[in-house]
Amino acid sequence: MKEIIIVAPEQYQDLARKITHEISKQPGYNGAYWTIKHYADNEFQLGGNRYVVLMGNPDENRFTKDYLQIISNLQNQAGVCYGFDGVKAVIFGEGKLEQEKDFKEVLKKCAGLGAAGTVGLSVGAALAVGFVPLITSILWPAAIVYYLVNRSAKVKKLRQDQTKAALTLFMAECFDDWAGIRKTEQGV
Repeated sequence: MKEIIIVAPEQYQDLARKITHEISKQPGYNGAYWTIKHYADNEFQLGGNRYVVLMGNPDENRFTKDYLQIISNLQNQAGVCYGFDGVKAVIFGEGKLEQEKDFKEVLKKCAGLGAAGTVGLSVGAALAVGFVPLITSILWPAAIVYYLVNRSAKVKKLRQDQTKAALTLFMAECFDDWAGIRKTEQGV
C-alpha cells in the first residue's frame, strides 16, 4: 500500500483533506493530511511507499522552499506551479496579480479536466480585477489604505485559487506517473 501524505498549511487543510479522501478511494493507496508541524516532527520516518505532496508556496510552507530547488520538472502556468522528483512533489500558487488574465485560461483548462472525469477539484470562478477610484485629495490616504488592504486580499485569494488549480492539474497530469498507478496497471 502506498501512502500519499499531503503536507499543507492551515489555510489549505480543507483542500488537503478532500484530496486525501479522493486518493484513499484508489485501490492500493492511502491518503493522509499532515500539518507542517506534524511533518517536521515525523520527516525522519518517511521512506519506502510514502509519497509527500507539499502544498503552499515557500512563504506558506517552509518545506516547499527546501525541496523546490530539486524539482527539475516544475511547471508554471500563470502562477499555477507544480512538479515532482522522487517521492516529493510541490504544489502552490504564486499570487501575482499580473497573472490574473492568463490564470483565467488555466481555470478553463481545469474546468475541462473536471468535466472529463479526471481526478481533481473544481476551481472557483475567475477573479475580477478592480481598482479604487480616488475621488478627492482628502480621501487619498484612506483610499491608499483601502487599496493596499484590498490588493492584499486579492493576492491571497489569487494564490489560493492558483494552488487549487495546481493541485487539479498535478492530479490530472502528473499524479499517476509520480505515484506509479500507470506502471501498476500495465503490470510493469
